[in-house]
Amino acid sequence: MQRGFDPILVEVIKNEIASVNEEMGIAVHRTGRSAMVKVGDFATAVCDRLGRIVGEGASPFQSGVFATVVKNILAKYGDTLRPGDIIITNDPFIGMGHLPDVAIFAPVFWHGEVVAHTISYSHHMDIGGRFPGGFSSKCTSSYEEGLRIPICKLYDRGVRNESLVATLEANVRGFEDWIGDIDAKIAGSVRGQEEIEAILNRYGPDAYHSTCDYLIDYAETSMREAIAAIPDGEYVQEDTFEDEGLGENVMVPLRIALRVKGDTLVVDFTGTAKQSPMSINLPLGSTLAGVWSSLKALVSPDVITNVGITRPMEVIAPPGSLINPVMPAGTGGRTALIFRVTDMMFRLIAKAKQNSVGIPGEGGDMIHFSGTREGGGHFSCADLYFGGWGGRPGKDGIDCVAPMTFGSYGTVPAEVLEREYPVVIDGFGLVRDTEGPGEYRGAMGVFKQWRFLAPGAISVRTNRLTQASDGMYGGQAGALSLNVMIAADGTETVMRPQTYMHLNVKPGDKIYHRVSASGGYGDPLHRDPSKIAADIREGKLSIERAREVYKIAVDPVTLLVDTAATESLRGRRSA
Repeated sequence: MQRGFDPILVEVIKNEIASVNEEMGIAVHRTGRSAMVKVGDFATAVCDRLGRIVGEGASPFQSGVFATVVKNILAKYGDTLRPGDIIITNDPFIGMGHLPDVAIFAPVFWHGEVVAHTISYSHHMDIGGRFPGGFSSKCTSSYEEGLRIPICKLYDRGVRNESLVATLEANVRGFEDWIGDIDAKIAGSVRGQEEIEAILNRYGPDAYHSTCDYLIDYAETSMREAIAAIPDGEYVQEDTFEDEGLGENVMVPLRIALRVKGDTLVVDFTGTAKQSPMSINLPLGSTLAGVWSSLKALVSPDVITNVGITRPMEVIAPPGSLINPVMPAGTGGRTALIFRVTDMMFRLIAKAKQNSVGIPGEGGDMIHFSGTREGGGHFSCADLYFGGWGGRPGKDGIDCVAPMTFGSYGTVPAEVLEREYPVVIDGFGLVRDTEGPGEYRGAMGVFKQWRFLAPGAISVRTNRLTQASDGMYGGQAGALSLNVMIAADGTETVMRPQTYMHLNVKPGDKIYHRVSASGGYGDPLHRDPSKIAADIREGKLSIERAREVYKIAVDPVTLLVDTAATESLRGRRSA
């Protein structure tokens, strides 16, 4: 800065940038129309004048997506952006995740000069295409999945592109909610513009731009220091991914090699399967996001997430592969693969840097329900929820929260769903005896049951079909996911495991879905008996499972640990 480095001013502006993201997020959340915005399936970010991400909102994962998208937006429009311009896109092949994810980008001007940019995204309830909702593993190309919106202007100097809006209205289901969510993201951009202008008015452009440079450099330095603390070498994690949507559980190979040298690293996906003929492919922007957001766990939480953390990294993602597909690959069902990539990344970090990270979590499962309202018009809703984190060094996993890389996602309140859509939530809660056993247990499986009051089409997204979430350092796997269809006449059918299940339902039909549980951390026989007793009292664990898996005896009347019996079961290894 012109008057010399001022650490106090840097810290102030840093927190003001963070508050810009918070204000943008509040505007999107409070003005959004769909259930997905209410649940938090959106994110915001602030970019500097060069388009570099300097601060992100609720979801670290989205920083990688945003960085790729913004680079491509500026490559197209560059210096031609003007006040009042608003860009829209959902194109997976320029950085977005899948077609239902729609981004809004806007430049910020101050005294006639571009000083920053804002970007936000949310998952929309529909994008046209073969399946309501726009996501499935069953499509054979991007053309089946719905509208692919190239980078284009939704507003040009403040004037809305009515032809584009009319095209969208003619192709997406439930357009009122759809355009309402677009307007919510525009409101977020306007709020971001106002807040950034206020920062410039208070501190001036030199202080603001210098702080942006410093924050990016600081993030890079912090990441290099974290990498330098890892022993040089190559660390490899292999896995298989289930279900290409071909009618059976096809297993495809995944491989990530982490090569560390000094204060730099390479993440190499060579050996991962070629892109799938079905729509489970993970676009490059999402792959980068999975890598970057996982490695963010290496640095201190006070490091604001920005592009600086990516500078010491190289990601090798072979084009035409499952994690870098080329057009016309289908990407609608890519979400389950995101979670698998981040899971593999955390396990790689755990190999490279012992006792540093836990198991990132399970879930992101979803049900989508669509149909026609009694008074006419289309309804389309989605309900997203999570299982929770796996065991961690020194701590249990947290039940019923989003994975670490996904930030503050929640689940739609039953009251909101039941008020706005013809559905009743019959139950929602933890499932006893499903945790991944360990010295520090993983999160429980979580169930939800929907009862439908009107005919319609549903799709259910499921993770962990045949391979449970493994534990670390002697921890055991959590329970698998489960889908049960309950017909109106009471007939129950356990559904074949598949990533995306599509069904037609009639009034009175129900679907029971259980999210997979998370793996445990450390040997279950080292678990503190008092924690076992607490889980039993809270209804999370049965006395029988405590005895069988953890070798801990609990009195069935007092629900307290029977010390003598436990010492006998554990061979006097417990305290």
